[in-house]
Amino acid sequence: MKFNKSLLTAALLAAGSLTAANAVPITTDQFDVLLTVDQVCSIVTGATTDINLGNIAAGEAQLLPGSVTGSTTITTNCSVGSAAIIALTPVSTTDTTGLGNLIGPNTETVAYKLTSVTGGTGGTAWGNIIGTNTVTTAPATNYATGIATTVYATVTDTADVTPGAYKDTVNVSVTF
Repeated sequence: MKFNKSLLTAALLAAGSLTAANAVPITTDQFDVLLTVDQVCSIVTGATTDINLGNIAAGEAQLLPGSVTGSTTITTNCSVGSAAIIALTPVSTTDTTGLGNLIGPNTETVAYKLTSVTGGTGGTAWGNIIGTNTVTTAPATNYATGIATTVYATVTDTADVTPGAYKDTVNVSVTF
């Protein structure tokens, strides 16, 4: 009887191992983890200050065009490797070429020009026609580091007008 028990145990073990050997293999699967990082360039809101061209006395109203210039800095943040294309549009004229008018008393105007370089009335006007008269920044090295771009406003008229405060607003837009 001992022999039969041993033989039965051996038979059961052999049958069990045959079942495991003939079983269907375990299948596997996989999945990806995905993330899309969109390109972005934005203006740092509130960082751009007004351009104040200062005061001139009424007796000095016969300015030489180009003798009064001021500047401000537009700061943008862009994705790594992206460059901001900055467009400027004076509200007074909605001119695409960067030429505007400071509007004062009796709706009199004093003409000015926006440029990316200082130095009188020289330099190409900075407007809003992409590929023609906009300014493109260097590619960003990281988003957190702002890219500073200077814009100059230069009076291009004699400013022989009624004394008072003259003003215009410039809209800034960024594409990339």
